[in-house]
Amino acid sequence: MQEEIIKHTKKIYSEMNNKKHSFSEKVKEVLTEILIIVFAVTLSIWLHSWSEEKHQQEDALSFLIGLKDDLQNDISNLEDTKNILNKTQQQVFFNSHLTPEKIDSIKANHQQINSGTNFINTLVNNGRYEGFKSSGKINNIENQNLRNSILSYYQQTIPQIALVEGAYEKLTSRYVDLLMSGDEDINKTILKKKTKIILSGIDNFTQYNQKTYEDAIKQARNIIQEIDKIETE
Repeated sequence: MQEEIIKHTKKIYSEMNNKKHSFSEKVKEVLTEILIIVFAVTLSIWLHSWSEEKHQQEDALSFLIGLKDDLQNDISNLEDTKNILNKTQQQVFFNSHLTPEKIDSIKANHQQINSGTNFINTLVNNGRYEGFKSSGKINNIENQNLRNSILSYYQQTIPQIALVEGAYEKLTSRYVDLLMSGDEDINKTILKKKTKIILSGIDNFTQYNQKTYEDAIKQARNIIQEIDKIETE
């Protein structure tokens, strides 16, 4: 393209110095060459922009296809954590309603009381997203609703999950510390009012925050559905 512009520029210079042509002929030829140059430059800019936009869209689509796998893994991990919270809630609820008679019955059947606590640490696959976002390419996703959903999922929903799990760890740690403190029989510790209060708090917390995981799962599935629509377009 640069060679073409140089060629037509030389023609303009040559025409301006052409003594065989009249002034009007020179103007006509010069304007023709200028129009050719303007057209060539405009076409070059348009082709470059089109090529760049096409590359950006291919890059965004590649990211979205990979993101689907990340979200599918997230859904599986979130469902596992939700199930653990549900299990914890049931066990804690059972322990919070223990009585001396129930404990004696459990002992008589040679069974043990489960503390009711379970470790949770949801693994979120956010490396691909962080890399794409930090490279400044997130705006290459043309679908604004999809882009906003992805940003909301990783910048609001996932941090909320981390907060829930941090609070859960603090609650359960207080409970475990209480059970493990001193030489007192754990069964007797469970019957204490202080323990019952903590158990009630864990019960309410785990029951309420299962919805946090349900919402995150729903959000991830909606994003996957939107990506599927783009793939079929």
